[in-house]
Amino acid sequence: MSRRRRGARPTDPAEMARRRAAERARGQEPAAWGLDGEALALPTNTEVQTGSDAAGRLIRARRQDVFDLLRARGRLSPAALDAVRRLQEDIACLHRTQTGGGSYAPRVDRSIDPQGFSDARRRAGARIEAALARAGPVSARLLAALCEPDVVLGRAADWRAVVERETGETLADAQGAILRMACENLAGAYGMADRARGP
Repeated sequence: MSRRRRGARPTDPAEMARRRAAERARGQEPAAWGLDGEALALPTNTEVQTGSDAAGRLIRARRQDVFDLLRARGRLSPAALDAVRRLQEDIACLHRTQTGGGSYAPRVDRSIDPQGFSDARRRAGARIEAALARAGPVSARLLAALCEPDVVLGRAADWRAVVERETGETLADAQGAILRMACENLAGAYGMADRARGP
C-alpha cells in the first residue's frame, strides 16, 4: 500500500483544465510547431538549407534562391549578396502586417493604427526608395521584380523570365550577367546611401 506524502493535496481539476488549455494554445501558435523533417527530406526540397541546434533538432530552413546560386558559383560578390538580402529585409518590413493579439506599445486610447503603417515600415520604404534610385532604373526594376514576389508572396519568380521581361535579353549567359550587374549596382547604391547618412 502506497503512503501518501504528508501535506500533498490532490490536483485541482481547474488547474488541470488551465494546463490543458495552455498546451492547446501553444499547439496553435505557428512559432511552436517547428520544422517538418519529413517534408524537408522530399525531393522537391533539395534546394532548402537547414540548420540544427546542439540537440539535433531542426531550427531553421531557408530555400535557396538565384542569388545563393550565383554566390555559390563565385559569380556574385559577398557585398552584392549582402545588398540583396538587405533589400529583401526592407521589403519584408515594408509589407509586414499586424497579426495576432496586438501590440503592447503605449497608446492613449489603445486603438489600432487605422493605416496599420508604422514608423519602421516608413523607414524601410525610404531605404528601398533611396537604394533603388541610386542603383539605376533597369537594376531597380529587375531587382524589385525578383525580390518582391519571393518576399511578399512567398514564391520565387522564374528569374530568367523576369530578366527577359524587364530587359528584353534572351541569351542565358547574358541574363546572368545582367542580374549580377544589377546586384553589384545595388551594393554600390547602399554604399552611397550609407555614406550620405554619415557616421
